[in-house]
This record gives sequence, structure tokens and C-alpha cells, in this order.
Amino acid sequence: MAEKKKAAFGSLQPDIEDILSWNDLPQGAFESATAAERESFIQDRKSVSYWKDAWRRLRKNTVAMVAMVIFLLIALFAFVGPFFVPYTHSQQIRGSESLDPWHYSLEDQNRISAYLEEHNGVGLMNPDEAVAHAQAQAEAEGKTLSRAEIARIRAQATLNQTGGGEDRKTAEDAVKELGIKHKPFGYSQAELERKAAGEDVFPHVFGTDDLGRDSMVRIMVGARVSIIVGICAALLVLLIGAIYGSVSGYCGGTVDAVMQRIVELIYSIPEVLVILLLSATLKPGLDEFQNSGNGPLQSLVTLLGSNLISMFIAFGMLYWVTMSRIIRGQILQLKQQEYVTAARALGAKGGRIIKRHLLPNCIGQIVTTTFLQIPSAIFLESFLSFLGVGVSAPLTSLGSICSEGLAGLSSYPYRLFIPAAILSVMILTLNLFGDGLRDALDPRLKK
Repeated sequence: MAEKKKAAFGSLQPDIEDILSWNDLPQGAFESATAAERESFIQDRKSVSYWKDAWRRLRKNTVAMVAMVIFLLIALFAFVGPFFVPYTHSQQIRGSESLDPWHYSLEDQNRISAYLEEHNGVGLMNPDEAVAHAQAQAEAEGKTLSRAEIARIRAQATLNQTGGGEDRKTAEDAVKELGIKHKPFGYSQAELERKAAGEDVFPHVFGTDDLGRDSMVRIMVGARVSIIVGICAALLVLLIGAIYGSVSGYCGGTVDAVMQRIVELIYSIPEVLVILLLSATLKPGLDEFQNSGNGPLQSLVTLLGSNLISMFIAFGMLYWVTMSRIIRGQILQLKQQEYVTAARALGAKGGRIIKRHLLPNCIGQIVTTTFLQIPSAIFLESFLSFLGVGVSAPLTSLGSICSEGLAGLSSYPYRLFIPAAILSVMILTLNLFGDGLRDALDPRLKK
């Protein structure tokens, strides 16, 4: 009998012998586990969807979550903040030109003025305020100041602040010797007087520019424009790149080879040069179109300007190639799967297979690439606006605000540093969150 077993089972003989030896095991060797033992050994895990599992992994990424919170705060600052400020981004506030993000109270100004009168014989007043005060007095007397008188008043006020000799005292000397500290937020002299009278006066938190426009609301609107341009450009890249890449990957063969040669050709074109050429070429036609009527399309063209329209055209022409290559690579892997073969066997057309089966299965790569395209678009728009070929006035963006602040870097450095810091933090947080999103949506990086 044993020989027949060996002949029947062949190479599996050792395993069979082990099984036959189970009869020698003691009684009760395979007793059922208790409920407590089963509960400690088997840990049930709820079945979750792909997006819930991705959100779980994303929440564990502390850097990505902090970046997301910071970006949401910047977005609230940009989109909700202007509703709480009584100024517009293009409003010029008379008498509030070139205000700093801080001020001296009326009492401190009186102390500084008394100090300067004691040492120089004249009090404290900045050049613009001195001219405005002199003009108001002249108008009250029915007179008009000449240009020479205005220049003399401005020069005298400048001497009062900066000093005109070794023995003259400046406002900075008075502040140091009197131990006066400036107060946060900017106010003009008239606004301080109204505030002292009990009126509600909204402060200029970031000061004002040379034209008397509130810097904070301009930065809010500029950040809003930059975010909107980035999102719209990323969606445009997604639409064109997804269609082109999916068709190229699904068709394969000669079609794929020709389409990829076109992509390589587009890669060699300098994007900034194309935007500049498009802007110069389209500007006469767009100006003529703006003057042809007052419809909503003309208003939109007037609002965007030729530079921004050229930028969107360049995105549609050039910036989708990276997206198309990523989607093509995904499609080349997925089109060999069994469910695609089954769909073909059932008679599904190529367009339906791409739309219903292939693109939904590379949604993780699509979302990640699209999100990472947003900071790239924001940076390009800000860079072009900094050079003066981005958004057109009266529209503003962070790049154009930085360009304006660069002119007064030595006198008003905060006009450049504040918008530059907001732009840098915004791009950094978008990149960090995009990296975290990529890790969370990649099923091969399960944690």
C-alpha cells in the first residue's frame, strides 16, 4: 500500500507523508479559537474608495496640509478681503499719497514739530502735505500758487525732513531723541484729524503708492488676478493635453509617431518670444475690435488686454505638451488591460473607450499634473507683468505691483517686499501641496 502511494504521488511524497502523520497528533491540537483570540488576530478594515484612501494619505502629509491651509488663507485674502476695504484698487485718495505702513499720532507729530521749531525754526510737514496745506490757504484767500512758490515750499519741507546742513535737525533726529515710536498702519494727516474727531477711518495697512492708491487692496486684487490666470491656464492645458495625449497613446503606430514629432517641435519654441510676438501682432486688431462696439465681448477684451490674451493663446499653443506626454504614457500602459479588450470585443468605439475607461483610470496623474501647472502659470504671468507685457492697466497683478515697487526700492522697500513675499509663498505652497497630492494619488505609494 505504501509503495502504491509513493508511485501515485511521486515528488509530492514528503508532503503526503506529513499529512498522513497528522493522525499521530494529540487530541485537541486544533481547538477553535475563542472570540477574543479571533478579534485580536483578525483586524477588520473598512472598505474605502480611491478618493477616501487618497485623502487619508494626504492628511498624514503634514507639509502638504500646512501648505494647503496657507494657500487657502491667501485665497481668502485675495477673494474676500476686497469686500471689507472701502477703497478700490484704482481709486486715488487725495492727500494720501506715498503713505508708509505706519504713522505718528497727532500728539507725537506736535512733539516732533516743536522739536524742529526749536532747533531749525520750522515745524514738521512732508513735502506733499506742505504743498497741499499752502494751496488750501491760498484758495481760501482767493489766490493761486505759482510753480516757483510750490517748488520753494516743497524744497523747504524736504529740508525739514532730511536736513540741509550739519547743524539742522531732521524728523528722524527728533524721533530718536524724543524716544517716539511709530504706530501700525498708515493714515494721512486729514484722516488722523477725522479719526481724532471720532469718525471711523479705515487704515492703509500696507500704505499707499505715489498716486494715493491703497497698497493692500491692490495686492489683494493682484493676487486674485494671478490665481485666476493660473487656474484658467491650467484648465486650458488640461483640456488640450488630455485630448492630444489620449488620442496619440490610443492610436499608436504611425499616428503616435507623427503626433510625438509635433510635440518635440513645439518643445523647441521659446514661449516668452511667442507671447511677445503675439502681443505685438494682435494689439492693433484687438484695439480696433474694442472700438467697434460696447458688447460684453468687447468689455472682456478691454479688461484682459492684448498681453493677457496673447498669454492664454500661448498656453493653448505651447504649454500642453508636458500634459500630453504624461497622459500618453498612461494610456500606452492601460490600453493593454483586459477591460479595454473586453470593451473592444463588445463593439465600443475608440472615443468611448478613451472617455469611459482610459482617462478615468489615469485621473490621479491628470489631477496632479494640472495642479502643478497652476504655480507655473502664475509665475509666468507675474514674470511677464513684471516686464510690463502682462496684465494691462487698470487691471493689476502681483508682478506689475512688484515692478512698480522696484522703482522706489531705496525709499519704499516694503512696496516690493510685501507683494514679492506673497507671490513667493503662494507659489511655494502650491508646489508643496502638489507634491503631496501626487504622493497621495499614487496607488503604488500606499501607507
